This record gives sequence, structure tokens and C-alpha cells, in this order.
Amino acid sequence: MCSVSTFSYLLFYALFTVLINAQCTNPTIRREWRTLDRDGRAAWISAVKCLAASPNNPDLVATVNSSISQIPAMNTSASFWDDISYIHMDLNIHQTGMFLPFHRWFVHLVEQAMVEKYGFSGGFPYWNWTIDAPDFYKSSWWQDLDTESGLGGWGDPDKDYEVQDGAFAGFALANPSYHPMRYQYTAQPFAAFAASSPTIAQFFNSTMLETYANSTFHADQIAAIIAGNPRDLVNFQISLDNWICAHGSVHAITGGDLAGTCPATTEDCIPGNKWWPNSPLVFLHHATKDILMIDKIWSDWQNLNETSATAFAGGSVQAFDNTTYLAEYPTGAPPMLNTSSDIYTDNMFPGVTIGDVLNHTARYLCYVYE
Repeated sequence: MCSVSTFSYLLFYALFTVLINAQCTNPTIRREWRTLDRDGRAAWISAVKCLAASPNNPDLVATVNSSISQIPAMNTSASFWDDISYIHMDLNIHQTGMFLPFHRWFVHLVEQAMVEKYGFSGGFPYWNWTIDAPDFYKSSWWQDLDTESGLGGWGDPDKDYEVQDGAFAGFALANPSYHPMRYQYTAQPFAAFAASSPTIAQFFNSTMLETYANSTFHADQIAAIIAGNPRDLVNFQISLDNWICAHGSVHAITGGDLAGTCPATTEDCIPGNKWWPNSPLVFLHHATKDILMIDKIWSDWQNLNETSATAFAGGSVQAFDNTTYLAEYPTGAPPMLNTSSDIYTDNMFPGVTIGDVLNHTARYLCYVYE
């Protein structure tokens, strides 16, 4: 059933204080997408579509002034899924100390909304894109065209790269304007990305511009990131969230909505990572070792030693003014954050602190990776 009573949704908020302090005795298991059977994949897709069929949350309030965020005003006729995307559009958390904890919290709250609104119980899957890195375009990831359980293939270039097959064909999105979901394979995406803004261009050299995106996220490179930054959260995060990295490269090579490119019919649109959560794949990407794949990578790094498990550092402001400033504050400029800092929610979900999400096997998160 794709609905939830007012009472049950309010009950979720009422129970939140209890859940956040509860012990994790029966953790949810997060599995790689391709290990799920057809029913498991279809259940997750149905839950996403349920959120896309649910109405806008009237409590959603932008935190960042629109002159800074440079995004359209909220669309009150949009869906709950579009609200989720809007939070990410508003908050500008990339290359700040919020990057890892926010995305861990973000995926968890989307999962909880699936449970509350749809009854989803399968455990949030993740996407291990290291499997696909050798030949991303022809990878098995893009071959499941089942209309109920398949994620679909690449978009049609004659139709603004709109996805034509699989369960998300025609999946309607409201940000930055109404359009069907799009994917556009782009092997070397960084030149176009740099050209989109003089501010961004200053961070790229000629070698970076010519980089093949899939060359950055092979399995041995991810293993090196995890093992190569013991106890050093700042450099660990830089290796995942810099201009050319595994995280951004998966977005960029996939193109379309996962890369934040603007629909052809949208005017005055600034491309960038703001629109990434338009695509349901962003949650598989971030539920892998990223949110998830990134989150799983973070989890693997945290599990290396006790110091890494509780490490946190970073500021609250993107340091994009110039290369010198970014070099000084690669994970965010002052005001600095700490484990007591609140995670931004745009008033849409109950708030928690960064410290509340450092350990995903305790308190209210309560999940493990398989």
C-alpha cells in the first residue's frame, strides 16, 4: 500500500526519541543490488515509486538563502521524492564536514520513509560500481530492462537522454523543472563540468580534463583509499569527495540526472551536484560504500581501528573561493563542525547530531553491510 495515515506518520516522530537511544540488536542487512532476487529488487523500486506518488511535505523549509544555493523556489505541488531531492539541492554539503554524516543520515531517513509509507522491509541495497568500472557502458548494471525489477538502460539521445526502459522509464521529476529521468553516458565528463563555471574551472588542469571517469573507481583504487588513510579522516574524505574521485566520477560518467545536468527544456538552470538525488541510483550509490557505496567505504575505513571509528573533522562552508582557500580547508571552512553539531534537515525529518551517526551498528541506524 502506497500510503500512510497521519497517525502512523506522527507516530514515527513520536518514537524517534526512543529509537535514537535504543540498542541495535537486530541490524538491517544491506546487500549489493545484484545479489537480490527479482522480488527484492521490485520491492525497493516499488517503495521509491511510492515516495514519488506521495504528496509534498508542507513542513519542508529551505535553510540556505536562495542567493547562495541558486536553486528554484520550492514547488508545493511536487512529490515527497522531489522534497527529498530538494533537501540535497538546498544544503550544499559536498566538500564540507557534513558530506559523510549527512549522506549516512540521508539514506537512512529515506529508508525509514519507505518503511512508513510503503512497508518496505528488505534492507536498503547498495551499488558496488567497482564491478562495473572495467567497461561501464556495457556493464550488466545497465542490462536489466524488466519493467518491475530492472533499473533500465541508457537514455535516448534523440529524447534528451530520457530513460526508455526498465522500471524507471518515464519516472517524473520536478527539479529543476518537470521532466522524465535521464541518463547520458559520458566517458570523459570533466571538461564539460569545468566549462560550466569559471569558479569550478580553476580547480582543473589539462590532465584532469582528459581523465576517463571509470579510471578512478576500480576495486584496487578503493582498497587503497581505505587502507591508505589510517586515522586521517580529512585525507580519506578528500580521496572520495574531490573534483575527480570515485564518488564524483560515478555521477559524472552516468550523466543526466545522476550528474545534475539540466533538462533541455529548463531555462536558467545551473548544472551541478545539487540535482543528484533526482535519480534513485544516488541512493544505491550512496548506500554502497558511497552514500551506501560511499557509506560502505566509510564503514570499511572506520572498521580498521578504534581511532578511525570515532574520527570526525571538517567545516560547514564550501571553500570554493580559490585554490589556496580550498587547500587550507578541503573539507569545509569555518564555522567548524564537531560531533555535537546538528545535521541539517530542512525541517522535513527529525534532527540528529553528527555523533549520532558515526556508528551505524548502534543506536537508531542499526544496519550492517554484507
